Amino acid sequence: MKNSRCLVLAVIIMIVLNLFLTHHILTTTTTTDISILPRSEQTTSSGSRNADDASSISNDKTPLSSLSNHTLFLSRITELYNKYGHEITSYRPFMRDWCNRTRSCKFCDYEVEMLYMLIREYKPQRVFEMAPNLGYSTHWILQALHKNDNTSELHSYDIHEKSKKWMKQEFESRWKFTLGDYAKLYDSGELIMDEYDFIFIDALHEPAFSRGYCKRILAQHKRKAVVAIHDIVDANGDGRESSEVYKHVAMNNYIHNVFTMADQYIPNFVHPIEGIITKINDLRVKQGVIKPCKPNCHKSGHDTLYIETNNSPTIFFELNYT
Repeated sequence: MKNSRCLVLAVIIMIVLNLFLTHHILTTTTTTDISILPRSEQTTSSGSRNADDASSISNDKTPLSSLSNHTLFLSRITELYNKYGHEITSYRPFMRDWCNRTRSCKFCDYEVEMLYMLIREYKPQRVFEMAPNLGYSTHWILQALHKNDNTSELHSYDIHEKSKKWMKQEFESRWKFTLGDYAKLYDSGELIMDEYDFIFIDALHEPAFSRGYCKRILAQHKRKAVVAIHDIVDANGDGRESSEVYKHVAMNNYIHNVFTMADQYIPNFVHPIEGIITKINDLRVKQGVIKPCKPNCHKSGHDTLYIETNNSPTIFFELNYT
């Protein structure tokens, strides 16, 4: 019975992925596959550029337009680590101590470092987080905002207040915490998602819950935003809530440049880059993020900050960047 359920799940995942690929081939490419051409270089059947040239060119310059492209991924992530790797290096000791005190850092190194670097690069003004739990990802987000400017804010929503106990004092002025069920707040009009230009979701990992946030947070969002959703890509390519997210991504015309830092699939299922773990770890060694890794640079779990695994199951994408 268990094997039958696994087979059915595998078939469902393959169908969803096929829908995703077909959708993006039809809407974002002409002569090649998904993740090959930046949108600014895509042409119509008559050979002209997309109708909205200005936004297409703008999209081509975004970090995710390169990170989602297997031919451009390495050059872009190299640029990001060269710019921000030393900041990650200097912040890791504080966060390692924080993890030892809270014993609640269930977020992998590749994905949290990418989260940090994307916030540094995109420089959002209002970040939405659901849900901080004790605040591990919260501290990384706030550190990036602190480095960016004096005006940006993080708005975190959770059904408990445990994160307030562990918050770093210097971040309190830019951190806005709301106790409550995001769905009830959204449905009542108290939570207005269009105020946010970066969205991070790491909450209840159940299909019904993810279906709810896809409907409320993603489908209705009108403003340009970068989105990161945790626990979507596990070793088999799926996760507890991933089928609902995959379906939404496949059918939403406003979602583009999807990629993952999941160690087996970087940057995507279709074009995982051979040997990319070694290359990423080499970059991290060069910036002092991790200890020298030879002969184990091919192992994603080398010199992790706290938890021993580094499978990094978050997906990242741009919303409304067309």
